Amino acid sequence: MAKAAKNILTLNHEEVMDFFMKSEHYHGFELPEYFTFDEVLKHVREKLGTTPYEECLQEGVSFESFPDVNIDILLNKDGHYAVRPIILANPFLYYFLVREVCCENNWHIIKTLFEKFNVPHITSCAIPVIPNEKEAFHKATTINNWWNSMEQRSIELSLEYRYMFVTDITNCYGSVNPQAFDWAFSLKGTSHATSNQSTIAKNIQKYLRAFQQGRNIGIPQGSAIFDFVGEIILGYSDLLLHEALLEKAREYEEEGRAFPNYEIIRYRDDYRIFCSNKDVLEEISYVLQQVLERLNFRMNSQKTKISESIVTDAVKADKLAYIYNTPIYNKKGVDFDSFEKHLLYILMFSRQYPDSGSVRTMLSDIDKRIEEWLKPFEDKNRSMTDNCKTIVLGEESQLNKSDSIFSKLKTYNRAKYIPGGSIRALSAVCIQIALENAGSVHYVLRIVSRMIDSLNDMNEKQRIIDLVYNKLCNQPNSDYNQLWLQNMTYTQDKKRGTSPYPLRLCQVVANKDVAQLWNNDWMRAEFTNSLPISSIVDQETLKKITPVIVFRESRAYSEQDY
Repeated sequence: MAKAAKNILTLNHEEVMDFFMKSEHYHGFELPEYFTFDEVLKHVREKLGTTPYEECLQEGVSFESFPDVNIDILLNKDGHYAVRPIILANPFLYYFLVREVCCENNWHIIKTLFEKFNVPHITSCAIPVIPNEKEAFHKATTINNWWNSMEQRSIELSLEYRYMFVTDITNCYGSVNPQAFDWAFSLKGTSHATSNQSTIAKNIQKYLRAFQQGRNIGIPQGSAIFDFVGEIILGYSDLLLHEALLEKAREYEEEGRAFPNYEIIRYRDDYRIFCSNKDVLEEISYVLQQVLERLNFRMNSQKTKISESIVTDAVKADKLAYIYNTPIYNKKGVDFDSFEKHLLYILMFSRQYPDSGSVRTMLSDIDKRIEEWLKPFEDKNRSMTDNCKTIVLGEESQLNKSDSIFSKLKTYNRAKYIPGGSIRALSAVCIQIALENAGSVHYVLRIVSRMIDSLNDMNEKQRIIDLVYNKLCNQPNSDYNQLWLQNMTYTQDKKRGTSPYPLRLCQVVANKDVAQLWNNDWMRAEFTNSLPISSIVDQETLKKITPVIVFRESRAYSEQDY
């Protein structure tokens, strides 16, 4: 079995506070590399210190009456109507919640709680892990932890068990009953139950309501602290399930039967249950269902099944399809005779497996393919003047005549010629992929930015950018699109002295005056007046920005010393 990643329960209270107060854990989703919230979080931490929450509030006001306390972003989960709301949490509220969890006494209580949640035959793999200092891609340590603890472990267990039950919880975070924190901290309904009332539970509930304008249901999404707080409830469910199964085993013993061996792996709201007796496996699934119902959770019937083919069903369906199609699509040798066919393949694949990890992998692969294809032209072009004509393989070519990558390059190196459409046509296919896979828009725009940057015709560059903007930004819930499109157009916008992006975060990037990103009118002015909003954009990183999008992890990884 692969070695498990080190998680935050191994840290002391000061170390875990530092962990949560880093920018990369404050937002759990990808943002352009120039965004950093470290200075804002540092300011809030120093300004508030140990000041009690109630002493920081404006007298006579309620946070429930204030909109825009957080920066809300809606991500389409399937490119259509299903959405996943994520937030850039109000930094003051964020600090109050982190401080509550991480103060010395509370952290000791929470670690003791998780020791009780750690029960035989049930493994939770979702405690936030400590990332490597440099990561090759976004959340590399977290993704590798999932791969080792869920996928690889499931395949290993196929040697021991015949069947696997798979399910997840419908709208898990949105369904969390805040009262469940009282039950979790008092271990209600377990052999460890206590009558003590937990102030930690009460305060967590209070801050969660504040994040959600007083709504008394659910947990926000978008930060590591929310994942960890959610894990308190899900860890409690593990303990409830364990003790319910112990009771089931005792019933078997009373009937003179042995309860078969089983193993359960959980990653957040995803469950995999292993057993060699199909009837008992179904019994375990019914017990799980009863436990989840007690906590206001529901199994997702569309993702629930019993499998006899553990090895293949342990792997995500999109990944299997990706593997299955490697004779057609292979990193070492692509059989597509044009980039357009390659992109159309990704579009059709994404319609079967929308916004999946494999879609992002494919987009990364074609981006590398286009980068390699453009490199000989770019190297050659750098050695020429703007008005130069060049003779290549005996043919005269005016390099700025066409908007096609391929027409520029085919005479440069016939051996590598791949026919394809114009950059405008290729961009159109890319943008359709983005529209149907909103969480992958930054991968798509990296490709589009690379192709547009290869053009010599500045007017055509701007025409395509305008078309891309209109397609991506003139639709509901386009905030995430704006963030990444600005990353692509920033250098050109700066030269023109304009910025078409109304999003407040984008206005900060464009150096426009923004009174406040988060509505802090519920806080006393002495705490909020000097919040360094402009610091969320790292000016040194912004100076490195080119028309071709670079992800922060890629830059950090490529710039590290070996």
